[in-house]
Amino acid sequence: MKYDVAAKVILDMSKEAILRRFLKMDPSTIQQIEELPEETFSLRRSDFPLHVFLKDGGEVIVLLEIQTVFSPKFVLTLIDYVVRFKMKYDLKVIPLVLLLTYSSQATGLYEDDLLIFKYHVVRLWEEKSSDFMDEIWLYPFLPLMEGDETVLEKAEIKIYENAGMSIERKGDLLTAMAIFAGLKDRDLAVRLVQRRRDIMIQSPIYELIKTEGLEEGKIEGKIEGKIQGRIEGRIEGKIEGKIEGKIEGKIEGLYEAISLGLEIKFGSDSLALMEKVLKLKSIEKLEEIKEAIRVFSKLDGVKKLL
Repeated sequence: MKYDVAAKVILDMSKEAILRRFLKMDPSTIQQIEELPEETFSLRRSDFPLHVFLKDGGEVIVLLEIQTVFSPKFVLTLIDYVVRFKMKYDLKVIPLVLLLTYSSQATGLYEDDLLIFKYHVVRLWEEKSSDFMDEIWLYPFLPLMEGDETVLEKAEIKIYENAGMSIERKGDLLTAMAIFAGLKDRDLAVRLVQRRRDIMIQSPIYELIKTEGLEEGKIEGKIEGKIQGRIEGRIEGKIEGKIEGKIEGKIEGLYEAISLGLEIKFGSDSLALMEKVLKLKSIEKLEEIKEAIRVFSKLDGVKKLL
């Protein structure tokens, strides 16, 4: 859910770049459609339906969908959307799915004994991040693409130094980069936050994700007289605070990596475990916990190590 919410915020800024790069469109005006035709209480809304007016005078409906994890059943829902928008607007309807994580099932074609349905799918892991350096509004998706961290660092700098962009917009882009990086590499997400947290804390994305149920977590205190500080849980990689005391840099880095990993994967409530984590002084044990956060899908697996 948290990734989808962040993606929808970014889509509002990047929709023109998405249409241009992935559908080869040349839009003059893009209007978001607020209501799903003949919507019922049992039918969820399409992620980002767009009424696109092209520079050549044409009009199309683009159903822009975000999928963190692909499900074949989702395609049936997508078919329903296409039919409803086609019936209401009597225009060409183009379904476009941005898939954030790997799936071999997202082929762009659905076929059974009754129908054949084609849809556009962008498998982000197949794209090369270096090919999108000219599209600043698509930078949040770069961590999900093929490429090394040097490309991301260049992208961060271009956002950071952009004189024509508001600090809130910069925060949105950088925060989303860190959130999506967490889908691929938790340590990468930590590094992104460490480099650009001063801008990320300005992002209104935080407020939006809070409404989706992520609550701000706070851990304050002094552990064994050596660590005093404040760790504030921020959405998908926004952690403010500092850990003070007589502690080696390696252990301090692991504390921060674990707290960020817990926040990203299990939500801010999981930061309650940090009270026990901060009592550990073994680098091997802390490394084991950090790896467990990456491997286990449920928090119970991490709790067993504490």
